[in-house]
Amino acid sequence: MKGIIFRGLEELVVTSHDIAVWEKLLEKHAPADRVYVSAKNYPDEELFALAQEVAIVVDKPLPDVLRTFGEFLFTYLTHKHREILDQFDGFSSLIMSIDTVIHAEVAKLYHEPNLPEIRCERIDDSHILMFYCSKRKLCFCAEGLIHGAAEYYQMNVNIEHQKCMHQGAAECTLLLSFGEKKHG
Repeated sequence: MKGIIFRGLEELVVTSHDIAVWEKLLEKHAPADRVYVSAKNYPDEELFALAQEVAIVVDKPLPDVLRTFGEFLFTYLTHKHREILDQFDGFSSLIMSIDTVIHAEVAKLYHEPNLPEIRCERIDDSHILMFYCSKRKLCFCAEGLIHGAAEYYQMNVNIEHQKCMHQGAAECTLLLSFGEKKHG
């Protein structure tokens, strides 16, 4: 897992709790004096252990913590790489281009990013069917990233997780239903 993901988790923990909580997590689940560098690779198991411990600290189920992290991560990554989002004219454009544009850009920026496979099919102007596959099975984090993107584009989104790798499916199937936020 790339260091930038760990840095995002660190910022979430420090922002929502404090640096002492993050340092305790590191003491328990990372090698001594670990400092995460955005472009470097670190063991997936470290991220999973840190996320699991965050779930214990906040007393929430791990899938909920991963969704929250994904939503936070979207904003965190946007601040680091805003130029990538400049290519899209809206939420559906971004979602439809995750694999072909976003992951291609990530591969240019980071050596061996080990990204999930994501395919999307547009059903109509307010529905996209997404297929997610990754050995990491971070589909709940992907849901959070989708919610983060919807917030960025001022859209409402509902995600129906129709099939899930955590339930034995070969890939996750997510039905995204979305529309503009109502103001007023």
